[in-house]
Formats: sequence, structure tokens, C-alpha cells
Amino acid sequence: MNDFRQKFPFLVQLEACHFVGLYKKLYQIRLHFPDYPTTNNHRVSVFCGNVPVTLDPEVSSIKEVDEFVQKLIDSLDSGREGRPTSKPCSTGEPSTTLTNLALELLSIQRQYGCEVVFDKHIMHVEFSNFDGRRNHSLTLNRTGAELFKVAQHTLPELAVSELFKRQTTLQRHVQVFLDLLDQLEEFYNNLNTIDDLCYVVLPATIDTKTVYRIFKYDRKVFLKVSLHPLQPAAIDVGFFGPTKQVSKLREIYDERQDDWDADCNVYTNLLRIFNVIAFPMRPAANHEKSQQLGSELGENSCGICMNYQDGYDRVPVISCDNEQCNLIFHIHCLKEWFATQRESKKIFTISIGNCPYCTHKISSSFDEMLVLLS
Repeated sequence: MNDFRQKFPFLVQLEACHFVGLYKKLYQIRLHFPDYPTTNNHRVSVFCGNVPVTLDPEVSSIKEVDEFVQKLIDSLDSGREGRPTSKPCSTGEPSTTLTNLALELLSIQRQYGCEVVFDKHIMHVEFSNFDGRRNHSLTLNRTGAELFKVAQHTLPELAVSELFKRQTTLQRHVQVFLDLLDQLEEFYNNLNTIDDLCYVVLPATIDTKTVYRIFKYDRKVFLKVSLHPLQPAAIDVGFFGPTKQVSKLREIYDERQDDWDADCNVYTNLLRIFNVIAFPMRPAANHEKSQQLGSELGENSCGICMNYQDGYDRVPVISCDNEQCNLIFHIHCLKEWFATQRESKKIFTISIGNCPYCTHKISSSFDEMLVLLS
């Protein structure tokens, strides 16, 4: 059956041995071969526009399905088919709605070069692997005769409008989806550049819906860059690390925001603002291996639990102000450590305690940092 579909790619399989197709944008073909690969008990009809046409008797007598279909399209090419008839050449056809939807799916597949998967009654349709947009997919559920609504998608929620959520046709849903992807090109280019050129620590799993990146500025300082998908100029930068270093970097960023160049990407602008040649990069190309290597060497592991990631896939981002102390900690681990120490205290939202190793003072707003990390 796979060989058959590859040989005749204009056909869409509705169910086992049941196909519809639009040949040369002119002929609607409906095929049913219950005894495949033979044509025994077959049902076939061909329409030119809305006008049914009769089959050449020579085609009808062929016993092998592949040869039958090849002969059929050869006869359509030669013009031997197409004589009007008063009624369809077969009975038991699929409903007009299902046929129209299948043909529309075939048209979308050809127009946008995507993969299309759907169930027997076309109640659930998934589009994926669009040309040039391999990471994106769109899933629709049918709500009416030829109306669908979005069930799942790979777009950031901030980019989704009410128009995108409305019930409408297959073609309209796909067009709106691809129009949004065009608008998101700058957004994705900015994030991809950061992913390629920075040591990104969060999110643990990068997908097409996430709008932020947390990456290393140096050994103990991290930047969080959040982007608005549809507003390239709406950029928010947060800082994690020792108090003095973070305060200095925040001051530099606030002073130089007016130097932001709209013609440059986010990565280049951040280099210019902080006057650095580059941000730290991963020591290895493979994300998981580099995390494992860092954990084994102890360079990036939490100084309390000795793990790189905690139970929430968060990494160590908090450290003390002692420049001689190189340890960093998970927020939850340090929060629990503070809770066991008598000298620890909390003033408003700021928790104050001692580093578990060098006993230097550490002050942090754990709750605010957890929000920033989420």
C-alpha cells in the first residue's frame, strides 16, 4: 500500500483501500478497492468539475489496481475520459463533505509542502513539517460540517490572537498560522542566535513556545532575556548573581539602554551594552553531554545537593558575594539551608543567611527569583 501511495502521490487515503484525489486540479477521483491489490468489487468515480464522467471500458477490465489507476490517469491525459453521464458511475460514495475536506487537505499539502495526518472521519487533523518550518505543527478538531477549531499549536501564547482561535475552514486556519510564523521570524532568529552563541541554562528543554532564555554572563552571574514575540523592541533583561556584580550590571544596562540599535539583533546589542566580546559558550555541542560533564566536574553543580538540576529542572544560579567562594546553589536548596540556621532571618521579602561553606552573608529574595526563573 505504501508503494501505491508513493506511485500516485495525488491520492489521499481516507481509510483502508479508500482514496480520493484531485488530478491536475481538474479531475476529482474517488477510488475504493476492497480486494486490493486486485480490482475485484471496486467502486470508482471521476468528476470533471461537478460533472461525472464515464470510464473507458478498457480501464474497467483491468484486474491489477496499480495498472488500473495508471491506465485511468493515462486516459484522462489523452482526453478519452470526460463524456458526461446522467449519474455517477458508482454507488456507496463517501459523503460530499468528507470528499471536499480530503481534497482541501490535499490542496493544502501541495501548496505548503507539509505533512498531513487525519483520522477516518476527518474529525482530527494535524499539519506538520511545513517547508522551512520543521519544528512547527498545527492540530485542528472539526466542530461542524467544514469548520474547525485549534486544538494544539507550537506558537508562543503571546502571539496567539482571537482570530487564530475562531472556528473557520482548514485553509483559513493554515493561512493564519503561517502568517503568524512570518511575523515571528525576527523573534525566533533572536532566540536561535542566543541558543547558538550562549551557555543557555534554562529552559531545560527549548521549544517553540518559550519566550525567554537564561544564560551565563560569567561564572556566577546569569542573564535572563525575555522577548515579546510580536514586539521586537519589547525586551526585558533580568540578572542573577552576587549582589555587587548584579547591581553594577543593572546600572550599566539602565544607563546604556538608549544605545540600543534596532538594526542589530538582541545578542549583538547586549554585547555592545556590556562592552564584551562574547558571552560564555557551552564547552560541548551536545546539550545533555555538556550538562553531565559539568555535573561530573562539579563546576556547575549545586554546592548543597551536589546535583546540576533539581527536581524542577532548575539549575544553580545563586551564590554569595565572597569573590573567593566559587560555589553556586539551587534556590530551593539554599532556602532550605537558611531554614535550618538560627542566625538566618527574613526582612520583608529578603532572606539573609550565611554561605554553607565560606560563611559569608547571602541575601536574596527567593520568591522573586523563583518567579524570574519560571
